[in-house]
Amino acid sequence: MRAKGEVGDRWIAGAIDRPFRQFMGFNADEEGRKFRDQAAAKNPLRTGWYPLIDDWRWGRERCEEFLRDRFGVTWDKSYCTFCCYPVSMGALPAHLARMRQHPDIAGEVLRLEYTAMGLNPNARLFGRRSLLEQFDPVCADDRRVLAAFEDELDCPWALYHVRRILPASAKDPGMRGRAKRSVQRIDIGRPGPLGKRLKSLSDRHGVPVETDPYGRTRAWLRTRGTVLPVTEELFVTGPARVRNKQTSGFEAAWRAAVGDPSTQLPTG
Repeated sequence: MRAKGEVGDRWIAGAIDRPFRQFMGFNADEEGRKFRDQAAAKNPLRTGWYPLIDDWRWGRERCEEFLRDRFGVTWDKSYCTFCCYPVSMGALPAHLARMRQHPDIAGEVLRLEYTAMGLNPNARLFGRRSLLEQFDPVCADDRRVLAAFEDELDCPWALYHVRRILPASAKDPGMRGRAKRSVQRIDIGRPGPLGKRLKSLSDRHGVPVETDPYGRTRAWLRTRGTVLPVTEELFVTGPARVRNKQTSGFEAAWRAAVGDPSTQLPTG
């Protein structure tokens, strides 16, 4: 599942067996969402209807004005705390302002992003930009957010073994296919001892190792190449919030991709 709309689409496909119109609340400032919705529609019985765009031409400001006049309150935008879309929707300044109003929630989201980026440095919340780099320790409000983030990191950590295969697409060998992944917890403890253990093992086997200011230690056994298929493999420490998980058929695919798996960094 890649989007929350898939849940509704599945229900509709099983519950409605005649032509219908589906009201979509995209406002007139985000007309691109209408076109993407039309392009992605797969149900031949469905007709999308976009009244804020096609009938009323109400942008977000006009919608907020209506709600304020009707209910006497400023209606804040609702979205997930870990939403990755404020950048593309031009709402990042307002999003960060709300984070500063709720540093405890911001700290939790920062820990989520930090953990994900430990396993995959490309997993920044905003694509090319991370949430963490939006906060400046010189600013008092930002310091409260960063303090909450450090409080979130004061928890059990794990040492993870991460492997990833990025295959070529079966339809187009020049394009990347769906990734295959494996994440395995090796041990649980505190960040300091786990990091020292990983560094000692890495130094012993001549594997490059890096440690960041928050205590995360990472050792790369294989880095991503440029020609498909590519593989990458690393050991990394981070908050113990990630369960063991592996794509079906991963081990056979890994052996086919890298050959002798004994090249892994020993963990004992």
